Amino acid sequence: MGGMIMVSNSKDKVDLLKKSEEVVKSLQLKNGGILATPKDAAYPYIYTRDSVIISKAMNRIGMADASEKFYYFMKKAVKIENYKEVFQRYTSSGLPSVTRKVQNDNEGLLLHGIYDTYLYNKKETFLENMWMTVEQIVGLIFSYSRSGLVKTNSSIHEFKKLEKGYDLWVNCACYRGLKDAVKIAEILNHKKESKEWDKKAEKIKKNIKKRLFNKKLKVYIKNRRFPDSPDISQLAPFYFDVVDDKKILRNTLTYLRKHIWDGEIGGFRRFRKFEVCDDWHWYTGGSGSWCVLTAMVARFYKKLNNKTGYNECVKWLRDVAFFSDGFLPEHIATKEEYDDWKVHEIEFNSRIINEMNKAEESVKNFKGKKMVCWANPLGWSHAEYILLRKGDLK
Repeated sequence: MGGMIMVSNSKDKVDLLKKSEEVVKSLQLKNGGILATPKDAAYPYIYTRDSVIISKAMNRIGMADASEKFYYFMKKAVKIENYKEVFQRYTSSGLPSVTRKVQNDNEGLLLHGIYDTYLYNKKETFLENMWMTVEQIVGLIFSYSRSGLVKTNSSIHEFKKLEKGYDLWVNCACYRGLKDAVKIAEILNHKKESKEWDKKAEKIKKNIKKRLFNKKLKVYIKNRRFPDSPDISQLAPFYFDVVDDKKILRNTLTYLRKHIWDGEIGGFRRFRKFEVCDDWHWYTGGSGSWCVLTAMVARFYKKLNNKTGYNECVKWLRDVAFFSDGFLPEHIATKEEYDDWKVHEIEFNSRIINEMNKAEESVKNFKGKKMVCWANPLGWSHAEYILLRKGDLK
């Protein structure tokens, strides 16, 4: 399926894949850090999760050297011996800028990104230079492990009330990170570490299957505190290659399509609005539908050869890009929902106010409704589109 879109209010056609490549390239700083959004947008920080996934997209478009530079930046920034965790985000100069502490998918993701970069640059010297950092990160995962799973305060949604405890996304990310650390240890001939880490990873996998799976619905659950709350992170076992069961994947996609596909404007939400996250602060810019997540789901429709689901997601992404001047934001929301959030929000800062001004200046019609874009463009959204189109090397 072609990737050309016509930009709103323009006669020019835009290749969304090419545009995505331009966006991820533009977000890297001279020191190697990768911003989540441009400096003048909503998230002018290096978010570990976002940046790792952007680096994976870079690897797939022939930018392994740029990705490698990012990990050297992170090696200097993490200072695990001082901070005892890989933080949620860092400033452009590499200093911690943390609003959510103990967000433990970051450890697993960083390990995963280091190994992913090696798959493309093929430099053992890179792994040798990263080895001490790899060891320290593995040690962190072990330190947060309880009863065979990794404990966390928050996760992909950065919401403690929903995610504190044994979270599916965090445990899948840490499993993937440990398995990739095992491969790094094997390449560098650290046999003792390889065996020990693999044993820990397999224990996490066993407990994910045992404790975070709903036998009745035949889907993985976000956590045991909210086992009946649909959440996009229920795709984590497939996103991080923990399991490869097409029947469970099909069940999960059907379940999520039923509960968190937005029937009004299209696209996937993060979770059901106001079900667990019950105050407006967790719906910045209006809850809306997320480009990141819709691209993620499209990848799994593609894996199942579900052309209807895949085409629906991809068409929605291209419609959003048409509406938002060729870019993919974090999410879009109706102007009505955005206004509701604005009235009820109580925590504003200059960065958010700046993004609000941008969003309000760019209100346009989308599917017959006045819509706003939030965090436009978002690097993670464009990275997921690249991974969707280019494939995700395991």
